[in-house]
Amino acid sequence: MVKIAEKILKVFADNNLFDEGVELIGSWCFQLYQKHLGAINFPLRTQDIDFLIPNPFHGKEHTDFINQLEKLGFSPDFKPDGSLYLWNADLKIEFITPEKGRSVDSTIKIGKLGLSAIPLRFVALLLEDPIMIVESGINIRIPNPARFCLHKLIISSRRQTIDKKLKDLQQAICTSVIVDNKEINRVFASLPKKWKQSIAKILAEAKEALPLLIKEITKLELTLQSNHKQIM
Repeated sequence: MVKIAEKILKVFADNNLFDEGVELIGSWCFQLYQKHLGAINFPLRTQDIDFLIPNPFHGKEHTDFINQLEKLGFSPDFKPDGSLYLWNADLKIEFITPEKGRSVDSTIKIGKLGLSAIPLRFVALLLEDPIMIVESGINIRIPNPARFCLHKLIISSRRQTIDKKLKDLQQAICTSVIVDNKEINRVFASLPKKWKQSIAKILAEAKEALPLLIKEITKLELTLQSNHKQIM
């Protein structure tokens, strides 16, 4: 992991944010699956480092948190929707939180952290049953691989941009090899019917889109169908 990413993660850890429920998600999380848990490796480049914040956030106040990130050389800025992000020439730090119902809010204010986060559908799935990974001496909270896999399949099925769709699909399939079959079946069973249908459809599409991963795709498809055959 590059040094600047380690420094970012250390700021989060020094503020006990991983202990207070914040998770590292997205491609940087996937890199930890590859490095520490044996997910299938494939070249991955990303400029975004994403953090998922529970909504509501029950941690302590961290009034100096954003300032500590700025001291690493990051500049704060705002998206048109009002959400805060920080950036430098190499990385962009973004803050995400679960959308609550059919909210009309374009951002969610996390007062204890002094920021406004982007509310997104489906990310609440990532907050349950998290795991901790030690990277460079830092205890980092990341999503359970089974939940990460299913989440990536769901959002891949909704992507309009082909490259992002394939990236999410690749990460889902490459993560599937490290999940516990009973666990992913349990989570899958708890999902709404439409989500299950989306997952079944995208896995069928994946066989043509990712022929080099056909063995892993087929195994995942059979695993999910084994106890839940009536998903269509």
